Amino acid sequence: MSLLQRLSDMAIFAKVVETDSFTQAAVALQMSKGAVSKAIARLEQHLSVRLLQRTTRQLKLTAEGQAFLSYCQQVVRQADQAEHHLDELRDQPVGIIRISVAVTFGSTIVAPLLPELLQRYPKLQIELDLNDRLVDLVGEEIDVAIRFGKLPSSSLIARPLTRLPIVLVAAPSYLAAQGIPQHPDDLIHHSCLSTFTGPIDRAWQFLDKGQPITVFTNGPLLTNSNRASKPAVIAGMGLMYVTRYQVEDEIQSGLLVPVLADYMPEPLPVHLVYPHRTHMKAGLKLVLQFLQSRIGQS
Repeated sequence: MSLLQRLSDMAIFAKVVETDSFTQAAVALQMSKGAVSKAIARLEQHLSVRLLQRTTRQLKLTAEGQAFLSYCQQVVRQADQAEHHLDELRDQPVGIIRISVAVTFGSTIVAPLLPELLQRYPKLQIELDLNDRLVDLVGEEIDVAIRFGKLPSSSLIARPLTRLPIVLVAAPSYLAAQGIPQHPDDLIHHSCLSTFTGPIDRAWQFLDKGQPITVFTNGPLLTNSNRASKPAVIAGMGLMYVTRYQVEDEIQSGLLVPVLADYMPEPLPVHLVYPHRTHMKAGLKLVLQFLQSRIGQS
């Protein structure tokens, strides 16, 4: 008899004793009475002892059955405890979850959410990797990355996270001195501050009557971070093409002004990306759910 079969029969034996009835045990275990009887007979044959004295009115444990019962109850109890422990892990996950995300989005959007996440799941540990390069999730053992723009085909799983509106902004002082562009083609006559990494660079995308157009811009400052370009834009050195969340405060305060609003492209898609795993970490599943619920699908 296999170990799995023995463990199953031990659990059935313990239930028969608990209910003092083959019929009630069968109901509790959602089995037929015949299957319960066969399990007890099989167990007795394997052990070469009689575990129960059967009469038409009652069941009575033999001395061997009494001695064996405590071990069967322990097996059932430990199985219940193991299942309960896994339930607790699902509710209170433990371990390290490594998240990779671009510097600005990570520091502005993701990092402020982490205290709430860690208060909710105190046994979880988050390693937040702020990096603008495209990391190798498998090779660098990253659990999940947040990626922007159109995703290339890959074996990675992608969940939509949100969509980020794009704006073109400048300081009021720049617009007063250089004029307000009326069409994307006007940008060839303007100072445009750009980045050389990520989905937004010197080739700025617009929509003109529903048709995509690309404007190749030029300007005195090229950085790998819009955060680094922002002070120059506020100082009146030129225009910046950027996801709106990065300049929302400056727009609201009047430090920066959106232009060409009717020509802006579709919002930038953002995805949670992670390797396929047969068994996903309980902590990762909850982190994904948390980020989706807090950042949201706009």
